Amino acid sequence: MKKSITFIGCLILLAGCQTDVPQSVAESQVPPPSSVRNQVVQIVRDNGGKIGDFVRPEISSVVLLDPQTETYAFCVRAWHAERQRQPDVIGISMRDNKILGSTLHDYRCRDKRLRYYPYPELIAVRGSE
Repeated sequence: MKKSITFIGCLILLAGCQTDVPQSVAESQVPPPSSVRNQVVQIVRDNGGKIGDFVRPEISSVVLLDPQTETYAFCVRAWHAERQRQPDVIGISMRDNKILGSTLHDYRCRDKRLRYYPYPELIAVRGSE
């Protein structure tokens, strides 16, 4: 029993040692270009506009994720209308201003150094369902 508790305690301590985003990545932030904002809106429209009942959508700054491949990333977050304690987040990667993929609940999107901006375009999509 003591070994199990010690092992779990060590795992928790190790998890706390990892930083979310390297400082150099956090310093490379730039506001998301309108082309990227519009791509996300278009993807939502192409998928039927069914994105749930949410409030206060936001989009993060774009950061350099991988300098070798020139891959960038940004996040979109929104609070569900009924449970507003923790936002739902999606991490999105891109290259040459084209979206490559996304990760639901991406832990990097919760980094406090990441800047977020209002994203009213998503409210407009939800309203057009």
